[in-house]
Amino acid sequence: MTNAREIVQHFKKGMGTLTDAMPETIPAMAGFMGAAAKDGALTYREKELVAIGVALYTRCPECIAVHCQKALEAGCTREEILEAAGMAMVFGGGPVLGSSATLLLECLDEFAK
Repeated sequence: MTNAREIVQHFKKGMGTLTDAMPETIPAMAGFMGAAAKDGALTYREKELVAIGVALYTRCPECIAVHCQKALEAGCTREEILEAAGMAMVFGGGPVLGSSATLLLECLDEFAK
């Protein structure tokens, strides 16, 4: 399995390449994502927990790693992140359990350092 930090770094490098290749599209998408993540009725912190659940449900390794890191940086606890994973398991079953038992736990351990 690829290291959680390597996944995030590879993603960031790819985003830079895409931004260069698509100078209107990628910044617009990033702006949309930033607007959606801002505090509103839900805090940024709470939205990162939602993002963890969605990332696990869709089984996107880059999304799992990036949003786990962001959730921890936003002050989410390991327990909160695992509860969000539990809710994703309700809807996604075994595949979400698999991603939670492997990549999510690896990310939690790595980014807690």
